[in-house]
Amino acid sequence: MRIWQTSKLSLLAVGLWSAAIAVPVAAAEPVAPAPVPDLEAATTATDRLAQTADAVAVITDVQIEPTPEGFTVVLVSDQPLSTGPSEVVGNALVTDIPNATLALTDEAAAEQFSPVEGIALVQVTPLPDGGVQVAITGTDAPPMAQVNPQANNLVFSVVPGIASAVTEDDPDAIQVLVTATRTEESVLDVPRSVTVIDREEIQQQRQLTSNLPDILGQLVPGLGPPTLQNRTRNFSLRGRTALILIDGVPQNPNSGFATELNTIDPDLVERIEIVRGPSAVYGDGATGGIINIITRAATEEEFVVDVAARTSVGLTSIEEDSFGYGGQIGIAGNDGRTNLRASLSYDVTNAFFDANGDRIPPNGVADTDRIGLLVKLGHAFTDQQRLGLTYSFYREDLDNTTFASDPSILGIPGLQTARAIDIGEIDYEEEPQQTNHVVNLTYTHEDLLSSQFDAQLYYRDTELAQRFRDIRQAGRPAFQPQLFQTTLDSSEWGGRLQFDTAFSDRFSLLWGADYGQEENARPVRILDIPTFEATNTLNAVAISNQTPTYDLETLGLFAQATWDISEQWQLSGGLRYDRFDVAVEDTVLAFRRNVDDIRSGGDIDADDVSFNAGLIYKPVPEIGLFASFSQGFSIPDIGLSAGTRLPTDVDISSDIELEPQQVTNFEVGVRAEFEQVQASLAGFYNESDLGSNLQVGPDGFTDLVRAPQRNYGVEATVDWQPSTAWRLGGYFSWNEGESDTNDDGEFLALSGLQVQP
Repeated sequence: MRIWQTSKLSLLAVGLWSAAIAVPVAAAEPVAPAPVPDLEAATTATDRLAQTADAVAVITDVQIEPTPEGFTVVLVSDQPLSTGPSEVVGNALVTDIPNATLALTDEAAAEQFSPVEGIALVQVTPLPDGGVQVAITGTDAPPMAQVNPQANNLVFSVVPGIASAVTEDDPDAIQVLVTATRTEESVLDVPRSVTVIDREEIQQQRQLTSNLPDILGQLVPGLGPPTLQNRTRNFSLRGRTALILIDGVPQNPNSGFATELNTIDPDLVERIEIVRGPSAVYGDGATGGIINIITRAATEEEFVVDVAARTSVGLTSIEEDSFGYGGQIGIAGNDGRTNLRASLSYDVTNAFFDANGDRIPPNGVADTDRIGLLVKLGHAFTDQQRLGLTYSFYREDLDNTTFASDPSILGIPGLQTARAIDIGEIDYEEEPQQTNHVVNLTYTHEDLLSSQFDAQLYYRDTELAQRFRDIRQAGRPAFQPQLFQTTLDSSEWGGRLQFDTAFSDRFSLLWGADYGQEENARPVRILDIPTFEATNTLNAVAISNQTPTYDLETLGLFAQATWDISEQWQLSGGLRYDRFDVAVEDTVLAFRRNVDDIRSGGDIDADDVSFNAGLIYKPVPEIGLFASFSQGFSIPDIGLSAGTRLPTDVDISSDIELEPQQVTNFEVGVRAEFEQVQASLAGFYNESDLGSNLQVGPDGFTDLVRAPQRNYGVEATVDWQPSTAWRLGGYFSWNEGESDTNDDGEFLALSGLQVQP
């Protein structure tokens, strides 16, 4: 038989602006428990033992042997042993053996302390009313065990439990990490700065804003502060680009409008994990770090309904346009083998007003409707094999207003405050909106080739049409579009394969491969000016290109080893090989700087190896000191570089502006995780010989500048839960960035686009 512990969590949250109700619905009949392995063998053994139930067996020895997964406890007996009820008491797994007595040849075998890491005590004692009790106590969590008879002996196959850090005071706290090493690990076992934002924190921030960049900007050290925009263009992580994932699926187009954080509704998010610093494990251009958005998990309940409703208003100008509203409804169920979650959310954010009561022009957050859908289905074929399918849909409608930004501001010298003007109802030929589809298929096998095997196949499709732009008063050349609408058409499919092989209870190797195929196009709809002036109708008279159209193929191979030298010391390290292949088409650009400026296409090939290493020292289990070295390899924005930066007579396959960059990062820090206090302090320094940062030129064009770059800073966090009613905390973040644009050895500060104040 198999013995394990489960827990059920339900959340009832009522806030000033929102309310959520979880309603368990009773089934007509109880659901049978999930089948367990070795059921037939266990039943046969039980029948055999029943025939000798009246015989009292004598346990003469207790033998403990380590295994790759944990260890075994063998009770040596002169007759077959039977097992009675089992239960978890604290961190101890307790099993009774009713037909046995204890007569050990070595009495010390009855009590063995710390036989393996993660186990504090194995104790075998006689019961007052007859029989013997076996108690296996974990250091941080109760262990899991499978019990099988072998001849007259009884064998406990034990796996130490993983500390969940779930306490009675904070039952919803989640302290595991899946992005740092692509496996679940305690935060204290990751040798770099980590932030985990749980659903409760997301919902607290959700009462103030539905904009995910602002939620993260409020909570994550090293990330740019809230910008009240739906874009991440000036929203870097430690001054560099972060890889955005939804359940492990990349959301960053190589060339886009920096809206990858607005591809899922916050109501559909379970937690968000942020790993700061470049990654040699995930690749995909994660030079600033990784932001992995985990969608809502299935329930352990048989059937649950979630309902939420909310409203909001701007207090500096209380009028009809400032009211917003939204809601969410979902169902979830679990029958032991199959689980399902389906959630639908809708949100209307109307006008924003500044402190003076003046209306803020539409900015991608205000005057926006949002709808999100999440469908998640999982099925366990056996206790070791599981298949999961997730579909996520998200759409932002960007035109529920008659207001726009006043274009006359562009004709006023100096830095001017934007202002909103009412231009009436606009008739769009291409409605301004962003649509994102994600399909994610996963398969897990817990024992394939003596490893845990994980496979993933995914597809992402992003389509975006922005609001129209009117730059007739900006002084641009006449051959450039003056009234236009920019769009994006980006899709990617790919897969990941990985094996987590445990060679012993102290040494494991994670290895695998990633593949991705991405297509990018950024068409520009050039709009008819006379028709717009006469009827407020936006009809395209031509479609050109903002950047060249191109395909990007990526391949990554990686291996990551972890060695628990002792209970206090842990060493990890690995490498990753990345290869990029780009095919760029010949393109006539809409915003060319010269009327004859035609970009020639070509192929770009690049590859390199990145390394990482980390060391953790735990003087006590609750405190970890860490030091790490890591590298990240990425290519620049091909569309932006090939579209605006390169001269027409340059071969893009060999131009330095399109060369990849490798970022090298050094970090040291300390982290503490006590029951009521959590704190961290870290310092970092990273550099690259060929950085990649944005710069706005005198002509208003945004260029991608390639030059040596370095970033450094300090981050500190502290959180305190003095009681169940109070939680206090905060963070400090200081980040500097410099580049040597003239390559003369003199580094100057990066702009606010790269390192936010």
